[in-house]
Amino acid sequence: MARARIRELVVVHDAACAPCSRIAQELPGCVTVRVRARSCREPRLAEIYPNLPADVGSCRAPAVGVLRTDGQVRWWAGMRGVLGIAPVLRPGALPTALRLLRETVVAARR
Repeated sequence: MARARIRELVVVHDAACAPCSRIAQELPGCVTVRVRARSCREPRLAEIYPNLPADVGSCRAPAVGVLRTDGQVRWWAGMRGVLGIAPVLRPGALPTALRLLRETVVAARR
């Protein structure tokens, strides 16, 4: 079975939280694919991404969605987001990506 390629990443974060918003600004520099930032407060977010975990849609946790070329999205909530971005990280970008995820997760818990 052939592996589906990653088309883009979708980052769902709390846009009202300044530390949480940093991931949307800085993650694109860490990866080789497009990053689409979405606020967990968007009213139609659950319609757009029906398989979005409930805790992400209610702003209790950030998430990285991996949009594959076949149109499917796989979600990685919290620190597990690093698993989703690992295949598309730029060389040397892992420490920055981990810092961004950690800061976002910690801020979302407050």
